[in-house]
Amino acid sequence: MTRALMACKCLAILVFLGLITGCWDRKEMDDLALIMASGFDITDDGQIEVTLQIALPTGIPSAVQTGGSGKKSVVVLSAKGSSASEAAGRLQQQLSRILYFGHRGVIVFGEEYARHGLNQVLDAFSRLPESRYNGYVVTSYGSTAKEILNQPYQLELIPSIGINKMQSSKMGFSVKIDQFLDALSSQGRSPVTSAIRILHKDSDKETFSIDRAAVYLGNKLSGFLEPDELKLLRWWIGETQQVKFTIQLEPEEADYKGTLGVELLQSGIKIRTAVKNPIPEVWVSFHALVRAIDNDTKLDLSSSNIMKRVETQLSKQIQTEIESMLVHVQKNLKSDIFGIGEEIHIEHPYAWKKIRSKWTDIYPLVPVTVDVNIDIERTGKTQTPVHIKKTD
Repeated sequence: MTRALMACKCLAILVFLGLITGCWDRKEMDDLALIMASGFDITDDGQIEVTLQIALPTGIPSAVQTGGSGKKSVVVLSAKGSSASEAAGRLQQQLSRILYFGHRGVIVFGEEYARHGLNQVLDAFSRLPESRYNGYVVTSYGSTAKEILNQPYQLELIPSIGINKMQSSKMGFSVKIDQFLDALSSQGRSPVTSAIRILHKDSDKETFSIDRAAVYLGNKLSGFLEPDELKLLRWWIGETQQVKFTIQLEPEEADYKGTLGVELLQSGIKIRTAVKNPIPEVWVSFHALVRAIDNDTKLDLSSSNIMKRVETQLSKQIQTEIESMLVHVQKNLKSDIFGIGEEIHIEHPYAWKKIRSKWTDIYPLVPVTVDVNIDIERTGKTQTPVHIKKTD
C-alpha cells in the first residue's frame, strides 16, 4: 500500500468522524417540559402517584424577576401507576413536550408513602441519567406531596424555587439527595430529611413552612422531630446558623415573662465512645459561645455573678432538652440520625464488625451521657435591660 493511499484513507476517516460528531443527541428547549419538583404519594389501592411541577415557558423568572406576575408560572400534573416509571409514562402521554428531570431541584415524599417505604422510587433516582444528586429531599408533614406541589408561594414565581431557596439558605435544616442515599446505605447512620407542612390551610393566606425534621428507620419514615428538637439536631451536625434558644430563667410575673433568648455564635461537639461489652457507651460534650438577643427578666447581665448563674442555668436547661431529644430519637423512633454507629466504626473498627449487623437492635440500648457548657460572649449594645429604672 502506497503512502498516498494510506494518507487518503486516514483523511477519509477523519472527515467521517467529523461528520458524525456534533449535536446528534441535542434537545431543543422548545421540546422540553422542565420539571422543577416531583412528589410521590401512595394511593389507597397501593399504587404510586407521581406529581410533577413543570415550569411554563412564560413563567420562568429572569435574574431580576421575583414574586407573582399575574401569569400562571407552573402546571402541576399527577398520574398513578404500579411504579414511578409507569406513572411518569402516563404523564408523558399528556404532554406535547419531553419530560426533562435535569432541572429538578426538589423531591417531596408524601408522609403516608414515606411510612410505607421508599424502595420503589429510590431505585429510579439512581438509574435515571438526568436525575440530579444536588437537589433537596423533603418529606411532607400532615399532607400529601401532591398538596405541597399544588401550593402557591407568593415570594417566587415558581413555588418549588421557593422551597429550593429555603433549603439552600442554610437558615434551616436541609438534606440533598446524595446525602439521603448515603445515609440510607450506611449501617451506622439513619436518613433524615427536613419536613414541609402547609400553614393556614383552606384560607387565602396559605403558604408552607419547613420547621421540622422527618426521621427514617431504613427506608421507612418512623416519625418527626419538633422545631425545638430540630434546633438541637442542627447543633449536633454543625449547622448552627440562626440557631436560637429561649429559656425560662425566672418565674413569670406581671411585667416579665422571665425568659432569656440567646443565639449560637460558635459551637462544637466532641463524641467519645467505648466498647467494654456488647453494648457500647457514648459521651457527647457540647460547647458554645452565644450572644444574648432578648432579656425579658429583671436580671442585670452586666453583673458577673448574675452572668455566671445565667450561664449555668442555660447549660443545664439545654442539656435537659438534648437528653429529652435523645430519649425520643433512641427509644421511640429507634433511628441513629446522629451517626453514633459511624463514630463507633471509626474508633473501634474491630468491635464494630461484630455488632454492625445487630446495630438496629443495639442502638436503642446504648447509654449516651451528655454534657453542655455554654458561655455568653456578647450581650448586644446594652447590658442592663432598658426597662430597669436607674437607682442613682
